[in-house]
Amino acid sequence: MRIEEHAKRCEQELGKPFTEVHCFLDQFAMKYNMSMAHRMILHHRLGVEVVGLEFGPEAKEAAKLHIRDDLWGLLPTGPEWFLAQDNYLPTSGQEDSMEEDIKNLLGYAPDFNLCWVTDWHAPSFKCSCGYKGPTPNGAKQCPWCDMPKTERFSMLLQKTLTI
Repeated sequence: MRIEEHAKRCEQELGKPFTEVHCFLDQFAMKYNMSMAHRMILHHRLGVEVVGLEFGPEAKEAAKLHIRDDLWGLLPTGPEWFLAQDNYLPTSGQEDSMEEDIKNLLGYAPDFNLCWVTDWHAPSFKCSCGYKGPTPNGAKQCPWCDMPKTERFSMLLQKTLTI
């Protein structure tokens, strides 16, 4: 959806357009040539928490609505979900830049080099840390539990447990 459409929908559902939230969520669209891959950066539960930090708690509902509208009703846990969907993968020339953008906002980035496996219709892997989504092929543990915890990532993890 376009920014104007997201704003109109928020106005109808939430009473305010929240245009700044929609611009923030889609800020990387032009950088990544309007590809679906830009959604990997903020279109998930961790991204909702980043919006809450930037714009206040009421903006989180606008972010959830924006993401669900863009992803057919889904609200993925984190960027890992996108790595298991071919049409959301960055091109090889975009990976380093995208990894840096994700790290700057979330305090970590998933490993783009792993083969992420999920079945669209299968139940997702769930972990007590809050992760729910695909796992690298053959993994027995949650990718977030394996991840070194920066202060920002740890704080966002705590917040996602309350969504």
